[in-house]
Amino acid sequence: MGTTIIRAAIAIALFVASSSSHAAANDHDENAGIFTAQIPEEGSSISWGQAVIVLDKPIEEVLPIVLDYANYVDFMPNFTKSRVLAQRGTRAMVYMEVSVAKGAITLFGQLNLAERPASGDVRVVEARLMDGNIDAFSASFTLTPVDGGTRTEIDFKIYVDPDIPLPSSVFSRENERAAGRTVRALRARVFEGPQRAS
Repeated sequence: MGTTIIRAAIAIALFVASSSSHAAANDHDENAGIFTAQIPEEGSSISWGQAVIVLDKPIEEVLPIVLDYANYVDFMPNFTKSRVLAQRGTRAMVYMEVSVAKGAITLFGQLNLAERPASGDVRVVEARLMDGNIDAFSASFTLTPVDGGTRTEIDFKIYVDPDIPLPSSVFSRENERAAGRTVRALRARVFEGPQRAS
């Protein structure tokens, strides 16, 4: 009974925060050049969030930032911790904490992050949940050189199911917004550098 009440309170906090953050986002031009969408997930009523952007930087300047797992906390939205537990090459076990609903909820998990074998010039970095306080978490960065390698297309997808009693459409929208916020943060990191990241 107590757990149900707590989850209901968290659900209300998440819903209110999601609604207000959407209104604030409409006041800015931060989404310029970013395409976002929801992609259905087979067997789930919650959709993936997707965001695509093209940066005026070669892949050699973007990929190292995506692979710098320990420093996600320095620039990724709402990250409060990112600690590499073990790493070999681009494969790592990483503990992460993310604050959502204006600090009302902390999602945490142990993630397996790795770069998939490259297909041509395309590079793919995937994250999968191993353990944590959410039902499901998956994400991927697909980096593709464009315009002769002078620019990089970033296709980011994220799927989070926090197991909170709210309509699935709320989480589908939040996944889409999270995807947009992530590519905006990556764009800022690429162009501003670590010294100006928050």
